[in-house]
Amino acid sequence: MPFYKTIKLFLIIFLWFNFAFSQNYPTKNYTAAKDLPNKSVRSILIDSKNSLWIGTENGIVKKENDEFQYFFEEDGLAQNSCWAIAEDKNGKLWFGSYGEGLSVYDGYKFKILSEKDGLVHNQITKLFTSGNYMYVGTSDGVSLINLNTFKVNSLKTPAGKELFRVQDFFEYQNQIYVVTYRSGIFRILNEEEQTALVKVNKHKFIYSVFPDNDSIYSSNKGFFTKSHLPDYVSEKDSIPLEKSGTSIIWDYAKTDDHRIFTAAWGIYDTNGGIYELVEERLISRASEFNISSKEVISLAYDSKFEKLYAGTRDAGLFEIALNPQIKIPELPGKNIIGFARTEKTSAVLFHDGIVLKRAGNEQKITLSQFKNWQEEYVLNTALPLPKHKDDFYELDYSTKAADINFYDIKVFKDTFWINTNIGVFAIKDSGELHRYLPLHSEEINFTKTGNLIETNPYGGVRVYSDLELFKYTHFEKENPQTPTMVVSSLQRGNKTYFLSVFSGLYAWENNRFESYLENGIWSEKKLKHITGLGRDLAISNEFGDVFIVNDDESFKIQKKIPRAKIQGNSISFLENYQGTLIIGTEKGLTLYKNGRYIFLDKEQGLEQPLLSAEVTQSTLSIGSNNGFYNIDLDAVKDSTTLVDQIELKEIFINNNKFSLGSSAEREKLKLKYNENTVLLKFSTNAHPYPNKLKYQYRLNEEEPWSLSFSRPEIFLPSLPTDNYELEVKVLDESTGLSYTQALLNLTVLPPFWKTWWFALLSISIIVMVVYSFYKFQIRQARKFEAQKGLIQKRFEETKMEALLAQMNPHFIFNAMNSIQYYIMESDIDKATIFLGDFSKLIRLNLDHCTKPTILLSEEIEYLQSYIRVENTRFNNRIKVIFETDPLIDPQAIEIPTMLLQTFVENVFVHAFPPGVSNPTLKISFKMLSEDVLQCKIEDNGIGFSENSSNKLHESKGVSLVKERLALLGYNVKEAVEIISAKNEGTSVSIKLEV
Repeated sequence: MPFYKTIKLFLIIFLWFNFAFSQNYPTKNYTAAKDLPNKSVRSILIDSKNSLWIGTENGIVKKENDEFQYFFEEDGLAQNSCWAIAEDKNGKLWFGSYGEGLSVYDGYKFKILSEKDGLVHNQITKLFTSGNYMYVGTSDGVSLINLNTFKVNSLKTPAGKELFRVQDFFEYQNQIYVVTYRSGIFRILNEEEQTALVKVNKHKFIYSVFPDNDSIYSSNKGFFTKSHLPDYVSEKDSIPLEKSGTSIIWDYAKTDDHRIFTAAWGIYDTNGGIYELVEERLISRASEFNISSKEVISLAYDSKFEKLYAGTRDAGLFEIALNPQIKIPELPGKNIIGFARTEKTSAVLFHDGIVLKRAGNEQKITLSQFKNWQEEYVLNTALPLPKHKDDFYELDYSTKAADINFYDIKVFKDTFWINTNIGVFAIKDSGELHRYLPLHSEEINFTKTGNLIETNPYGGVRVYSDLELFKYTHFEKENPQTPTMVVSSLQRGNKTYFLSVFSGLYAWENNRFESYLENGIWSEKKLKHITGLGRDLAISNEFGDVFIVNDDESFKIQKKIPRAKIQGNSISFLENYQGTLIIGTEKGLTLYKNGRYIFLDKEQGLEQPLLSAEVTQSTLSIGSNNGFYNIDLDAVKDSTTLVDQIELKEIFINNNKFSLGSSAEREKLKLKYNENTVLLKFSTNAHPYPNKLKYQYRLNEEEPWSLSFSRPEIFLPSLPTDNYELEVKVLDESTGLSYTQALLNLTVLPPFWKTWWFALLSISIIVMVVYSFYKFQIRQARKFEAQKGLIQKRFEETKMEALLAQMNPHFIFNAMNSIQYYIMESDIDKATIFLGDFSKLIRLNLDHCTKPTILLSEEIEYLQSYIRVENTRFNNRIKVIFETDPLIDPQAIEIPTMLLQTFVENVFVHAFPPGVSNPTLKISFKMLSEDVLQCKIEDNGIGFSENSSNKLHESKGVSLVKERLALLGYNVKEAVEIISAKNEGTSVSIKLEV
């Protein structure tokens, strides 16, 4: 249960004053000038969520924690005029208009029900819900509406000339009764197969009724009656003879503590207003509630917050706190300057005197009495009066009683010490004057042993050892250890502390003063207020900061409370209760303990000025003008969390309202990248002091909280692409507690060009383009290489042809020499044979020289033809042997053209000089592997040695062969192997790929 409902009975220690006082109820007035669309409030309802609904003659208002939402015809309302409001068991709100039927609101949209849907009349006067039905009273009849199907059942009205105008409904013993203005009281028969109006009695001119236990209040024109409820619903005429009141009661409200309030408006007279029913009498509460209107027509009671709402025809809506957290017994014309208490006596210092109470007896000491005491002292004292020349702050003994000003009241040894502008008065708790001192000091205090300490702003300080003889020790103002410009003091233990607005903190101990500023203990200069706080001290400076210090063994600052944490800039007092620091400022009251700040101000009923404060047991009394405030400190500081729910109400995206759909959409909202300016409106559960709520938010857990703000709205402009887990923290200044809840999961989607798939697609396209360009380049390179190869090949072929062409002249020269030789020798037959073989060889040479490769069979045929020509020149003395591996198919293997001819030619040219016997030439072909053919040319000629000048490998023909093989891609050293030794013949091995 909230703390404001568990406030204890205050210890009203000053209610014994013989001054007339009354309880003040904090009241708010909501008017058409600021909060309402119209000044006439016809109906009021507190719904199940503790929201206030206000029906006016020009629109409906929903008030939720001081946030107002307005509904008009353009929002779906049937008509702006609203005379009745009800909530059904399904949580839907029903609004009755006076002219266009019903509007049913489900929280999102309105459903209209009118005469077109079967409603008996469109002028709605009263709504009443019970069970599965909404009972609708109109200007001429009653309709029942099923809450689940919205089926309308209009009851048949009795025959008659008068309109069947419904004024009220009530329920008794599970029966619903209808109260009409002229037609009487009816019971509604609502059975499965039958609905009807059954007349109960003939009561007329009834404006409203209110059942209360077994009684019922019935309002007529100019009076009301209280009847026994069973009699009231009987057929006999049971109107009591006793009539009360002088006005017309339009509505009733009963509180949890059984107080009954009425709304009255006399129509044609001025007897209306807000009243309380007390023992069947109407007691006006207009002054306590500060309601001046005489036209109060609607009431509603908020049991959770103990507030009464009163709607008027001419002054809007009034909100009255019936059990305020802060109570003020009014004392008109009395300004309370201070409080004090001895063991047996209580004292209150007013601006015009002091009141003491002891053992049930009270005594007031007036200004005149104070003046008389001063005059008696001046007249009878034998001691010289203090003079200004002696550094006293000299008194004006001609000051009149009416001009007496009280500065402060303190208690020391069961004596009240009051310092004024006409002197210091010590008054016993019995009310007798103990001592008068002709001293003018705005701040006095005492040493531990009871010596009076008198401060003087400019004349130093005096410590009195004997007040009877006026003996004192004067501490000169020139001494830097002497307090000057003292504004506050505190006697605590062995020390008496003094605060100066210019020179900081001083302490009296061991018969001397010590300046903390002068002695380098504490550099703070401008100090104002001091109080004890457990074992520590709380000291405020002139700028609104408060320091918690410890001065037991050595001076140490425990904590600094900056003024930013305290509501208000100017501190008016400091008090302490059980370790809780109480700070009064021009804005209100702050309670601080262990990092928790509780703030009370005019919203709870604490009005300025705050003149003084005193803690008695658990009650804080604060003096003010025209009375004082009482605050139950235990109820305040032990308060629990009032906020336990945060609800998202509206979302605006790029200034356009976003429809809140399913709960999933509320929990997770996805927005496009260009829908990133968001306004969120939210609310908490109902709170008694909504202006005490401050809000913070953060977009993600790792981020810091925002600065606090007072409206439940979050504006997020230009959110970057990201995922957000929006949290809201509610700081409740009335309890000093906070509540945090996740409000919304929000995702701002990136633009398509920043999505992973677009990046992947872009990379893929780039890779494909690069790859395609690479493949194109490869193809181009290959094409170029192919063209280059063709050119190279043609170049090689041309070169080989050129090489072949180089070999032919050499061979032809030798052949022509042989033919010439035969002719010269007249060997016609040989010349003819030789010429035939030579012509065949020339023909084969012409056929083969244009081909890069020829068949092995063609190469063998060519070599045989060539050898015959050459051997003819040697008279066929050289034996020639051809060997071909049986595994070789000469018709299937191709080798380079005329590759072997050069080596065969060298055999005939170099290998067999005339001295060689049995010259033999062997040519063999053998497959070394599947694709390597070995061509071997062996002779048994003279060979050659390393030092020979006619080396085979140095011949031009061999060089040409090697160059041809290199052009064909062979490794010449591996492809051509020449082995020769002097007089042992030569072997040439050529390995070709086939």
